[in-house]
Amino acid sequence: MKHFFFVVLTVSIFSLGASGKIRRVGFFGTPIAGTDYVNFAAANTAALAGDTILMFPATTLSGSISKKLILIGPGNWLDAAGTPKGNANLQAFPGIARITSVTFEVGSEGSVLTGFYDGTIYIKDDNITISRNAELTLYITPFNPAGTITNLQVLQNYRVGVAQYYNNGSSATNMLISNNLITYYSTPIGNTYNGTISNNVWTYDNTQTANGLNGGAATFSNTNGIDLGAGAYLLQNNIFLSYTNPTPASNYNYFVFTGGGNSVFNYNMALQSATAINWGTGTGNVIVPTANVANVFNAFPLIGAATADARYQLKAGSPALTAGAGNTPIGMFAGTYPYKLSTIPTIPTIYSLTSPQGNNPSGSTIQINVSTRGNN
Repeated sequence: MKHFFFVVLTVSIFSLGASGKIRRVGFFGTPIAGTDYVNFAAANTAALAGDTILMFPATTLSGSISKKLILIGPGNWLDAAGTPKGNANLQAFPGIARITSVTFEVGSEGSVLTGFYDGTIYIKDDNITISRNAELTLYITPFNPAGTITNLQVLQNYRVGVAQYYNNGSSATNMLISNNLITYYSTPIGNTYNGTISNNVWTYDNTQTANGLNGGAATFSNTNGIDLGAGAYLLQNNIFLSYTNPTPASNYNYFVFTGGGNSVFNYNMALQSATAINWGTGTGNVIVPTANVANVFNAFPLIGAATADARYQLKAGSPALTAGAGNTPIGMFAGTYPYKLSTIPTIPTIYSLTSPQGNNPSGSTIQINVSTRGNN
């Protein structure tokens, strides 16, 4: 009965701005000519500008995009029996769609990528949205010779690293990087950037357990430097978490900024136990001793019974709940674009599919009870 999953996806994706034809890759049912394709390359070739391509679990996204496309995967951390466990009752089927390497070429302006796992993304055009994905490395303006992009949006992603491919005078303007779990950020001094970096959680994390299942250095950032290059950013409502040793006296690693001399820092929080983070111009920035980290997040430094991403929700009484302007919350679950568990795309999904007749009923008819939910 799980084959009914994603049926809902074909009827309502307007929240992503889609208006063209819907095409599917890896659909579980009987293929429909002109709608279903054996792989992404075939769907990409057939698609017209403005089309939507739904990537079902166990499929892979790879290649170059040179027209506006809405690319939708199922989300991540959906298996409540996984390790670390995912979030229960969000989707009837817990599989993922992977990325290897995708390039948004000139001509892809307005494209959206959402709901995928792993891989490398290259951005070469304007108005690209990378939203609700997991385990991404994102290269902005990978031009040689130099070029410029504008209006890049990186929203609600889990474990995303942002970097610049060439140090050659390229630029990215009016960027919005918000409500992500960020593992690193590195843009060279030879390029120029501006935009807003808000409501993220930045991690330099070494909390992995003996079997490596608690996150940690094997999967999180292994650097505490944040290189803002020749950036003029507004950095606000972020939480910078440096945690490399459970003993506070030994936890000497800390975040430090380079570049970004024209940036403004407002209402950010750093958790660390050594030299204070070097905030630039701004107001409301605070330092919280690393020894108090368990009072900030729901399940940190140890994940315990929490899910992979829910561990970064703010704990009751957390100092981050009132660290923003006007005593408002900060971090990835706060602000205008709060992070959504399991990076579920902004489309309805089936989260329960049952039959009162059981899995193998007799006769020619079967009653199916379907429960759906919106994910805006």
